[in-house]
This record gives sequence, structure tokens and C-alpha cells, in this order.
Amino acid sequence: MKIRQIARLLPAVFLVASVLSQAARADSPTLTNAKACRKVVDKQGRNYAKKRLKLLLSCVDKLLKCEILLEVDGTNANSCRSKAETSCTNGIGPASDSSLGKSATVFDTKAGLACLPFGISSMMNTGSGGLWYGNDATCNGSPDIPTLVACLRGEIDGRVDGVVGEVKPRASLLLDNTPLGVNFPNIPRPPTVSVVISATAPGSGVLVNPGTVNVPAGSALKFTGDATTLPCGGPGMSGRVTITIGSGPTAQARTIKEPWGPSRAALFGPYITSGDLPYTLDYKDMSCNDTVTGTVHVP
Repeated sequence: MKIRQIARLLPAVFLVASVLSQAARADSPTLTNAKACRKVVDKQGRNYAKKRLKLLLSCVDKLLKCEILLEVDGTNANSCRSKAETSCTNGIGPASDSSLGKSATVFDTKAGLACLPFGISSMMNTGSGGLWYGNDATCNGSPDIPTLVACLRGEIDGRVDGVVGEVKPRASLLLDNTPLGVNFPNIPRPPTVSVVISATAPGSGVLVNPGTVNVPAGSALKFTGDATTLPCGGPGMSGRVTITIGSGPTAQARTIKEPWGPSRAALFGPYITSGDLPYTLDYKDMSCNDTVTGTVHVP
């Protein structure tokens, strides 16, 4: 009888022993916080990198499709470009409610909240028990967790954007032909020859002919408008210059509009084949109209 009673008590004894053993092995609050911080930063970092890569590649593909339509089939690309730019703005635009903006907010919020209990000092600590972010040459000066998390996201941006530039070699020029390019400075860009389109005097409506434009092989060509001489006067911002390089169905065309200046640019190339290409600058602004031609020369 006693043997049976002892047998019935054994599972309970083992259960109590197991609970006591697990309690003895339970992580300390500091270790729990460290593990949680590390895990969430890793997970959210991967999620954000994948999302950014997907959104950027999708945008570049949309923009590239428009250029191929023009360059291969001679199809007017204006409508395609407008739709692609709208889609790209919704996807990767600088607004907080763009798809990329929302993804950045998720990373900042979740990583920041997960690491808050561990603390900025422990995250920076390069000794025992620290996460060693103090060894990050870019982010080691971050005074608090939100700043550190935002800095880490910036490092992800640089790496992802570099990959985009390798996978889609025309990415930088395609994005720079929209207002979005300035937000992605880490995408590799080719050397660029710049041409400022100007008039002989304010309100003259007569363009200064740039003549032959020499573009070293491997370089791109960038056109901007001169804000001092191009304005024709009168109300509104109706001025525009259409730049066409090449001839026939393979010609490339871009239009820049007021307000003139470096923020409005038209980029072409990069050019890698030696030879000459004709270009045309067609200027229209109310009563001011002029057209000049020249040659793009690649040695």
C-alpha cells in the first residue's frame, strides 16, 4: 500500500522539482531585455531591407518601361512617365504615408520600443553583456535609442540602395529625372557633364547655344535651366525646354519646366559608345520661343 502511495506521489515530486529547476534557470531581466532588443532589431531590420529593396526595384522597373517604350518602339512616353512617377511617389516618396515611409516607421517604432528597457548605454557597451553598437563607426555617437535606431536604418538604406544600383544600372538616372532621386543619394551614379540652358538676357527669349557638348565615355549628361535669364516675364510658370538627343525612333527626349534651377534636371546616358549625336533644345515660355541645335560628342 505504501509503495502505491509513493508511486502516486512521484509525478508531483518530479513536477515540483522541474518547476524549481526552471525557476532557477530563468533569465534575469537584463538578459531578457538584451535578447528582446537584439531579436527585434534583427527581425525588423530584415523586414525593412526586403521592403525597401522591393519598392525601389518596382519603381525603377516602372520608370524603365517608359523609356524602353520610347527608345525601342518610338512610343510617346509622357503618359507612361506621369503614371510611373505617381506610383513611385506613393511607393517610395518622402511622405510618412508612402509605403516606404510606413515601413520605416514600423522599424523605428518596434525596434525602439523593444530596446528601450535595455537602454542606450547597454546597447553601446562594447564590454561583457553589451550589444557593441559603440563599435559602429557611423552610429556610435547616438545619444539615445530613437537616434540610434534611425541611424541603423540609414545604414540599411545605404546597403540596399547600393544593391539596387548594381541590379538596375539605370536606376540613378531614372530616379534623378523625377523629384525622387534626391532621396536616394546612395544609389551609385555615373560621372556627369552638366549643361545650364540660358538665354542671352532676362526676357530676351533667345537661347545661348551650348555648341558641341563633349561627354567622356561612361559619363551622363545633365541639363538644367538658368533661373536668372530664362524667365520670360508675365504671370504663371509656363516655361519649358524640351531636350532631344539623337534622331529617329531611338531619340531620347526630356522636358524641364519652371521653376528653373538645379532641382529640375533632365539626365541622359551614360554614353559609352564613341561618336556624335545631334541634340535640340526647344524653348517655350509665353511669347518667348527659340530652338537651338548642337552635337553631343563622345570621344
